[in-house]
Amino acid sequence: MHKFSKYFSWFVILLYFILGIYILVSQRFNYLTKEIKIIFAIFLFLYGSFRMARLWTKNRESNE
Repeated sequence: MHKFSKYFSWFVILLYFILGIYILVSQRFNYLTKEIKIIFAIFLFLYGSFRMARLWTKNRESNE
């Protein structure tokens, strides 16, 4: 079960990055201004990076 949660966490982190890129390049969000799309994408990138750092730290501590 621990292995599943680790892979699921990496999958969710990857989804945050993919969603940030999708918001930036997709035509589906044309009703938003360019600035709003950039702000939201940066938020998703930062949150994905934060979760990745937490997961990396947690895995490193459990290996020690």
